[in-house]
Amino acid sequence: MKQHSGGDLKLEKINFRLATREDNQGLLDLAHAVSMSGDIEIVFERNPNFFYACEIQGFSYQVLVATRSDNTICASGVRVLKSAYINGNPMEIGYLGDLKVSSKARKLRILSNGYQKMKKLHQDGQAMLHITAIIDDNKDAKAALVWKNKDQSIPNYYDLGRINTYFVFPFLPRFLLNMPKIVRGNREIIDNIVSFLNAEGMKKQFFPVYTREYFLNLRQFNVSDFYVAYEGDQIVGVVATWDQSSFRQTLLKKYHGSMTWIKRILGSLLPQEGERIKHLYVSFVTVKDNSSRILAALLHYVYADIRKVGYKYFVLGLHEQDALNKALRGVSSIVYKSRLYVAEYKSDDEIRRLLDNRVPYVEVATL
Repeated sequence: MKQHSGGDLKLEKINFRLATREDNQGLLDLAHAVSMSGDIEIVFERNPNFFYACEIQGFSYQVLVATRSDNTICASGVRVLKSAYINGNPMEIGYLGDLKVSSKARKLRILSNGYQKMKKLHQDGQAMLHITAIIDDNKDAKAALVWKNKDQSIPNYYDLGRINTYFVFPFLPRFLLNMPKIVRGNREIIDNIVSFLNAEGMKKQFFPVYTREYFLNLRQFNVSDFYVAYEGDQIVGVVATWDQSSFRQTLLKKYHGSMTWIKRILGSLLPQEGERIKHLYVSFVTVKDNSSRILAALLHYVYADIRKVGYKYFVLGLHEQDALNKALRGVSSIVYKSRLYVAEYKSDDEIRRLLDNRVPYVEVATL
């Protein structure tokens, strides 16, 4: 059979199956080959083991792959099951992510057939609903998945609003008044941290249900990575720094559009094309009464600490409706925008009835 340049799949039968550990290299190759388009063209890599990133996302996962006649993986998608708060109650939900297709040829057909397989997973009854995120600049994904007249095998993508992902440059710690006491986490206070996270987090939609065991066994994470704010003897805020570079990398492939001008202005402050971005995630962001003042104080300490160890940026994600965005006003950052969706085989009205008006919580370190 003649193979066409550019990965033309027109003459091939594509097979779908769940991946196993033996598919690791094929999944890594696909991740490296597929970039996310936009003003910043980036590649999300998963070296040395694709499945490590899946393990931090929830309590179980399934990786669906499409393979060519030679068993080469040409598309993949991940479904993760996790425990999260829905309307203040702990529920099991699904997250759909890491959707990658290696070729433009018959992309819609691959998506259509893949979602026919994924629909069976949707209907296994393990998740109350499924959520997903799509980068705003990813026009191909939006055209294929969000368009109302798309193939009926693809679920309804119900828009829950924008996610602001901040790439923050910690030039100098900010001068703040009325600072709470900030301490680093330790095993003696981990139970108190977990209790605070769940008590405050349940006020937001999709906030994960956390346990002590989760943090003690989390890959490349230590409880000392927590920053804990106290007022009196009460915890009033928690964040943590998390370096995932040993198993999850972000390669900046190319600047486009307005970012080419921003790169010229900021110069070496931004990574070079072809460079893997050295950054930390600021994760598990939880603040009493959603106080931007307390979050600003926590970030003040994060600024100072990460500059000492050579990180150029930290990454923090917040939903556009979250009042905590105020804590990022005036800081030097680039905001990368995406959108959050419920992806279900239900109508808009059915999905609306599932959710109250709580602001969604977004943990970009586990997307």
